[in-house]
Amino acid sequence: MKCPNCGEENNPDSKFCKNCGKSLESVVTQENIPKTLEKNKIIIIALIAIVIILAVGVIFAGGFLKGNVPLETMDFEIFKMDVPEGSNFVETNSIPNYGFGGFVGLQNGGKYSKEVNSLLISNIAGSSHPSSVSLDRTEGDIKVFKDNQGRDAYYIVRELDGYEFVLIGNDDPTMIKMLKSIQITNKDKLASQSSQQSSSSQTSSSTPSSSTPSSISILGGSFSTGSADEDKTYARINVGTSHAGENVIVQIFYSRDGNSLNNGNMVPATVHSDGYLEIASADAYLYYPDHATIKIYDSNSKLLTTKSVSLSPTSGTQTF
Repeated sequence: MKCPNCGEENNPDSKFCKNCGKSLESVVTQENIPKTLEKNKIIIIALIAIVIILAVGVIFAGGFLKGNVPLETMDFEIFKMDVPEGSNFVETNSIPNYGFGGFVGLQNGGKYSKEVNSLLISNIAGSSHPSSVSLDRTEGDIKVFKDNQGRDAYYIVRELDGYEFVLIGNDDPTMIKMLKSIQITNKDKLASQSSQQSSSSQTSSSTPSSSTPSSISILGGSFSTGSADEDKTYARINVGTSHAGENVIVQIFYSRDGNSLNNGNMVPATVHSDGYLEIASADAYLYYPDHATIKIYDSNSKLLTTKSVSLSPTSGTQTF
């Protein structure tokens, strides 16, 4: 089975790609898709990649605060929206414009991440919703989709000025309030960002970017994991002292026996004076990883380099 994201060949019964960690459950054969729908398939797969959060147990807990989450206005530079206090939306996915549209996906790494987990901005308004959800109700120009398996998870959509804003989480009243609060402040920049690559992941706590490399290579490094259940995995990546002070974005996919252990969050980082990047995993994993795929992007989310590393599934520090 070929991964639709990176092209890696996987075992027919694999659920996740062993190279990039993407879900393979939505893979279909090329022969069954008319050529005129090929571009639409790219967007459908991208949307499903965002909605897969509904199935990984991230947002099932909670729900007692429905509609009572405190909100504050956040300026995403190209639009304003009320968001949960203490939330932190960071870009995790983006698809460039292939001549007809693109999207940017952000995930909440701060407070109330179960109530409001993800935000998707797209310039392909009216695109198909994922098969894992069904329309529950409509409130004005907002459509509320609910998880098909009866779990407390929602996919809520609002179309505004030709753009589609989607929120995913378990607090539908709060997400509806958020979508109703959207004010597009720079439509031209929104068009550029959603059709190329987004910088909308910046939050109120973001710092201005400085220099960013045009090319970079991974020279080596190490991975470290403690033996306690709560221990995270830490990566030290050597890109050379010539890149000291440069700003990049790092994405690391961890897996065990071909199954993904994480979503591969995109983490802004600055190269230290010794030429190393230091990245901690967002969570502690249930299993020690036996494989890691490192991807480094420039500050505009352009992929610069990638490296696959095989690991021994044990605690301690391993060099590569």
